[in-house]
Amino acid sequence: MNKLKSIYLSLLIVPLLGACSNKDEFIKVEDQFSLNPTTDVAKKLVSGTNLFVHIKKDTSYTVQEGITASEISYISHTGLAKTIFTFEVDLTKPNIGMEVSTPNNSPQYGMQQMTKQATFEDSEGHEVWAGINADFFNTSNGTPQGILYKEGIAIKTSVTDGINTFFAILKNGKAFVGDQDDYENVKGEIQEAVGGRVTLINNGILSTQTNATLEPRTAIGVSQDGSKVYILVVDGRRFHYSNGMAYDELGKCLKAMGAYDAINLDGGGSSTFFVRNTPNFTDDRFEIRNWPSDNGGMERAVANGILIIKK
Repeated sequence: MNKLKSIYLSLLIVPLLGACSNKDEFIKVEDQFSLNPTTDVAKKLVSGTNLFVHIKKDTSYTVQEGITASEISYISHTGLAKTIFTFEVDLTKPNIGMEVSTPNNSPQYGMQQMTKQATFEDSEGHEVWAGINADFFNTSNGTPQGILYKEGIAIKTSVTDGINTFFAILKNGKAFVGDQDDYENVKGEIQEAVGGRVTLINNGILSTQTNATLEPRTAIGVSQDGSKVYILVVDGRRFHYSNGMAYDELGKCLKAMGAYDAINLDGGGSSTFFVRNTPNFTDDRFEIRNWPSDNGGMERAVANGILIIKK
C-alpha cells in the first residue's frame, strides 16, 4: 500500500513541476506581432521608444507645406490598443504660423467647440488649416487655469498653482514651452500663449512622473531652437480602439518626435484634433479626426485652443 501511495503521489507532483518549469515560456505580447513602421513619425516612435509592438495603421499627409499630420493605431508593449494623432509644424516656413483661439475670437472667458472657434479666425489670407484644444478650464464659466495671451495682449496672467506651465509663440515667431520661472523671463516677448500643466520634457530630459493613469491626452512640445512644434493627441476610454496614455509615455513619444521641451495640455473629453478638408469656406470645412471620448466622438466646448494658420 505504501508503494502504491508513493507512485500515486509522484504522478501528481511531476505534472505540477512541469507546469512551474514552463512559466518562462508563456507567450509575450511582443511575440505575437511584428513592427513595420512606414511613416517618418512612426519610424521615430518605434526606434526612439519601447512602447510599440505592432502597428495596425500608419498614415501621414501634408495639410499644407510646413504642416504634416500623422495618424497611427498600434498595440502597445502592455498589449493595449492605442490610437494617436500628430502634427509637426515648421515655423521656418514664412506663411505658417500658430495662434491662440478663444470662443467667438473674444478676450472674454467662455466655452465653444474648437471647430467653431476656428471659424471666427478663418478668413482669406489668414486660413485656419488645423488645430487642437489647449488649457484646462473651469467647466462652469470657461476660465482657463493658466495664462492666456492673444495677439500680444495679456488676457490672463495668473495661474492656479505651481504645476501650471505654458506654450507660447514669441514676438520673434519662435515657439516656447516653459514653467512659471520661464514666464518671468519671457513674458514681455509673448505674442500668443496658453496654459498647460504637467511638464513632460525639460531641456531635453524626460521629467519623472508619478501618475501612471491612462487617459485621452493632448500634449505639445518644441524643438531646442523653437523652430518646430510637435503636437500629440491620444484617444482613450474605448478599449478595443484606444486606451489613452500615461504622462511618461507622452514624454517618450514627444522626445522621439524631436521635442526638447514639452508639456501636457487638457485631455479627457477635451482632446480634439482637427484639420481643414477643403480650401473653400464651407460650413463643414473643419473635420475632427480623433474620437473625443465624453460625447461618443463628438467634440465638446472648451475654453481655448491652438490654431495652425496659413497666412
